[in-house]
Order: sequence, then C-alpha cells, then structure tokens
Amino acid sequence: MISVLAYNIHFGNKLDLIKNWLLKNPTNFDVICFQEFPFDEDSSFLEAFVKNGYDFKFAPSSYLTKIFAGGTKLYGELTLYKKSELELLDFQIIKLGANFLEKRFRVSGQKTSLMTIFKHKNNKVVIANSHLVCYAPNSRRINQITKIIKRVKTLGDDSAFSTVILGDFNYTSRIRQKKLIEFMAKNDLANAYKAYTHKYFFIPQQLDYVFFNNCAIKNVKVGKTIKFSDHSPVTFDIEFAK
Repeated sequence: MISVLAYNIHFGNKLDLIKNWLLKNPTNFDVICFQEFPFDEDSSFLEAFVKNGYDFKFAPSSYLTKIFAGGTKLYGELTLYKKSELELLDFQIIKLGANFLEKRFRVSGQKTSLMTIFKHKNNKVVIANSHLVCYAPNSRRINQITKIIKRVKTLGDDSAFSTVILGDFNYTSRIRQKKLIEFMAKNDLANAYKAYTHKYFFIPQQLDYVFFNNCAIKNVKVGKTIKFSDHSPVTFDIEFAK
C-alpha cells in the first residue's frame, strides 16, 4: 500500500504554507501530485523535499503572465515520490492541447498529463497526474482523457500493472458528471469517490477526481478545512492485489 496526496495548489500562491504543512504532516505521503505548481529548479520547496528523501518529475502545462508581479512564470504538474518506497521506472509527458480562451486570462501553453511508472515491492503502478482544460465543453475534456488512456495502453497488458489517473479534471459535478464516470467505466477505470473539492462563487462542486483499475483505492479524504488553495487536497491509499 502507498499513500498519495493530489492537490491543485492554485499557482502556488501559498507554497511556503503548503511546504510547512506537508513536512510536519505525520502521514508523510509516498506520492504527492500537484497541479499548477510554479516550477523553479532552484526553489527552496523542492530542495526541502529532496533533503527529506523525495525525488520528483515535472511536466510543463501553462505560462501565466502576472501583470503586477512582472514577467511570465511556468506552471505544471509536479509529482514527488519517496525514494525509499518507490523506484521510478519511466515517465512520459502527455500533451493534451491548448485552449485559446485561456489566453484571455493571461494563461498560455497547452495542458499536459505527467505519467510516472513506479515499482513498489513486487507491484507496478502507473500514475497519471493530470490537469485538463478549463474553459471548454466537457467533450473537449473527454478527448483529453482519451489521449491519456491511449498512452497508458501503449504500455502493454494493463493486467500487469495498476493504473491511477488523477488530478484537476475541470469537469464539474454540476453538469453531467454521470457521463464522465460512465465513460471511464467503459475504459475499465472506476471512480474512487464523490465529494465537493472546489467552490465557484460559493457553489460547491467536484473538479478533482481519482480513477483506477487493477488496484483498490482506500481511505479517501477531502481536506475541506485546509485553505491553501481554491481546491481541497485529496488523500488516499493505493492497495495492491495480494
């Protein structure tokens, strides 16, 4: 069993608070999957986790121009993993395409999914840390998910490994969530939970998901009292078949 945290951290606006929270967290997650992480190879955030036994992979996803802060900064998916528990076998960056509407909000670049392939004891697990397009119809998100699933299938017989596709899907539970869950089920991926993870003008909704196969997802918790982002962190355990 390995423990996982999935969290859209809202462009890392409270990154120092998140770092302190995690390093003091007794759970000490085996895998941490961030979306909208502000990447800087020399950041004190990454340095602190490397000193605590983690390594990481990053997938560039978007560039945000901050008018008053000056300049453009790179953001994307960051996957941290505990080296004592997991061996990284491979990783791939899956390009999911861009959306011109996001440029109106000073966001450029195309969405991506960071696919990492780990070995844990005698088990192999694929984790796709994903961030789907925001300003688009749900059909566009389904197309992006299809790209992720197709890439996973190129790895071979999926009965030989576990698959977990997680992250900010930007697929609101308020509009035809059942269609998303049925689509994933047709691709042999089960939905791990239903719970609100985000508020839009005081309207609660689920945007963040965990889908899986060839394993079990246990102890799912949504940290609704943790206010480091406009999203709530989602924690869970991956339990492998014996």
